[in-house]
Amino acid sequence: MAIKLRLYMSVVIPTATYACETWMKTASITNMLDIFHRRCLRTILKISWRDHITNAEVMRRTGVALLSDMVSDRRRRLAGHVLRLSRERPASVAMDWVPEGGKRKRGRPKKTWRHTFKEDLNEMGVSWCTESRQ
Repeated sequence: MAIKLRLYMSVVIPTATYACETWMKTASITNMLDIFHRRCLRTILKISWRDHITNAEVMRRTGVALLSDMVSDRRRRLAGHVLRLSRERPASVAMDWVPEGGKRKRGRPKKTWRHTFKEDLNEMGVSWCTESRQ
């Protein structure tokens, strides 16, 4: 089991989370990631749905964090890098850029990566202020 877990963590997780720093954080994406992660762990542990083992118990047995938490950590790490960049760098410019005349159709506004980025900053207790940046 230890070898399977190590292979899972070194092959499957990096493949599943490739470029996850640029993903939006929505409830459906978070839910799908965690379901996939738990299903893989249950397969490795050979736990059937008939065994009535809770998700918390599966995570405790493996000692692995939720996949959505791993993605959030990576997104926060990218946020730290972007915040330290000078204002002339393309990643920093992209955070301040607003398209001209860009309007969405009527209805609920779509959640963008920028909104996710700002939520992550708020969770870390960092304020994003374009005037105070160098």
